[in-house]
Amino acid sequence: MIDKETAQKILDKYDRDYATFSEKATRKEFHTVLKYVADESNRRQRKQVGLDK
Repeated sequence: MIDKETAQKILDKYDRDYATFSEKATRKEFHTVLKYVADESNRRQRKQVGLDK
């Protein structure tokens, strides 16, 4: 699983600007950040529904 610090370091490299990030990030960086966002979204949804605590 991707940790929050790794995703934040990558985003900070592109000044937390999605347009710049999507244009200039490497494929691996882009995949890493989006994977973190998807995992975090899934975790929060599971918590809301009561499947995760």
